[in-house]
Formats: sequence, structure tokens, C-alpha cells
Amino acid sequence: MSVEDQIHEIKKEIIESHNLIIKTDNLVKNLSSELRQIQKKQERYERKYIFNSVVAYVIFVVVIFGGLYVAFDAKVGVVRREKETLTSQLQKARTEADELQKKLAVRSQQEKATERFLRLKKERQDLDALKVAETLDPNVSPLLARLVTNEAEELRLRMGGKALEAGKILYQKGHLKRALRELDRAVEVKPPAELMAKVHLQRGLVLLKLNRNAKGAESFLAAANVAPESAVADKALFMAAGALETSGDVPRALTVYERLLKEHLKSPYLSQARRRVARLTRSGPKASPLAPDSDAKKPKPKPKPKPKPESPPKTPESSGTQG
Repeated sequence: MSVEDQIHEIKKEIIESHNLIIKTDNLVKNLSSELRQIQKKQERYERKYIFNSVVAYVIFVVVIFGGLYVAFDAKVGVVRREKETLTSQLQKARTEADELQKKLAVRSQQEKATERFLRLKKERQDLDALKVAETLDPNVSPLLARLVTNEAEELRLRMGGKALEAGKILYQKGHLKRALRELDRAVEVKPPAELMAKVHLQRGLVLLKLNRNAKGAESFLAAANVAPESAVADKALFMAAGALETSGDVPRALTVYERLLKEHLKSPYLSQARRRVARLTRSGPKASPLAPDSDAKKPKPKPKPKPKPESPPKTPESSGTQG
């Protein structure tokens, strides 16, 4: 091989080495670029990792504290509800205790009033005993209420009967105003219905004697109303109708007569009531105002003579005794 060929070969190798160096340099540059990209990716990854770790720790802490708060709030809510329940129970217990104290105080007062009532009754202070009995509350003690009621009814019966008998005696003696006061006292006592009817009936008789016909009629009606089934109810209605007729209140008198005919089919006053109704109906009476009683002390003009109404049958009450 000639020298030129060797030089050519050397040049060729030099060119190839130069190309190889350039290629290697390009590869190194590419590798360096890739390493920088990998480094940047690694840095970004590390930043993300750190950020994610921090976020994860924060979320974990928030979740832990949130759970603790929920658990604590639930516990506080339970305690609060228990406190409210206990407070309401305490308030209810205090209210019940106050009510019991009031009931005990009222019961003690009722027992003292009962003792006072029995003492006054025993001492014959009947009117004061009745006033004490009216202050008692039957809802506090049914036993005391029954005891006082029975004793009070017995007392009312005794006082009413006593006042009625006194009124009858005074009526027979002609002491009409004193008799009326006694009968008013009997009405205030509020005796049983049967006795109250007799008191009103006797009171009506006294008022008729005093020429207070309108008030007498009201007293007779009260006797019929307080005990409609009593033995004196029919007589009370008959006397009331007669008093109303005498006082000039004919329409009401007719109404009372008709009530007597309707409610008391076996009354001995039926025949007289029918005759009076027929007479008043035939005469065609017009409604006249209620005549004033004589105790009004007003001068009245002399009425024209007219036929007197039929007088009621003679009964023991008309002379001061009860039928």
C-alpha cells in the first residue's frame, strides 16, 4: 500500500472519528437535555408530593378534629338534653310540691272550718254554722263534704221548719210583718225543696193579707217551681193564678190556670180552675198591667164595681196552717 493510500485511510478515519465525536456530542447534549427534563420532572414530582402530603395531613387533621367535634357535640347534646329533662322534672316536682302544699293548706283550712261548723252547730248558733258550711269546698275532701252536707241539710231543715212554724204562729196572731220576716229568714236558709215550697206558700198567704197581690203571686209561683211534684204545688198554682187575676194581670192568670190543668190532673182545684178559665175566656179579658201592691202607697182611683172572682176553697193554710 502506498503512502497516499495510508494518508487517505488516516483522513478517512479522522473524518469518521470527527463524525463520531459530533454524534457523541449530540448524544451527550441530548442526554443532558433529557437529564434536565428528568430533573425538572423529579422536582415537580417532589413539589407535588410535598404539597399532597401537606394537604393529606391537613385533611387528616381536619377530619380528626371534625370527628372529635361531632363526638363532643353529640356528647354535649346528650348532656344538654339530660339537663333539660332533669330541669323539667325538677320544675314539675316543685310545681307538684307547691300544689300539694296548697292542697294541704286548703285541707287544713277545710278541717278547721268543719270543726268550727260542728262546734257552732252544737252550740246552736245555726246561722253562723250555715255561713261556715257555705265556705267549704266539696272538691277538697269528699268525706268532709258529705259530712258537712248531711249536717247542713239537717240544720237547714230544722231552721227552715222552725222559721216556718214561727211565721205560721205570727200569721195566726195577725202579726203579718213579723211573720213575713220569719218566712224571709226561712227562705234565706235554703231548706230542702219540699219545705221551701211550704215556706213560699205560707209567705204568699201573708203577702195576700198585706194586699201585696203581685208579690204574693210570685211567691206562690216560686213554691210551685221549687218543688213541682210536691203536695202543695197545685194549690200554689191555683193561689198564684187567683192573685194574678186579682192584681189585674189576667193573661198571666190564664197561663197559670192552664199550667195547673196540664200538670196536675188529679188536683182538687181542677173544677174551679176550669170554671175560671171558661169565665175569663168568655169575657175576653185584655192584658192589663200588673197592679201595684198596697205597700207602694200610691192612691188608686175607685174601680167600677165588677163581679168578684170565685174565692179559692177554704184550706187550713188560709187560716195559717200548712196543707
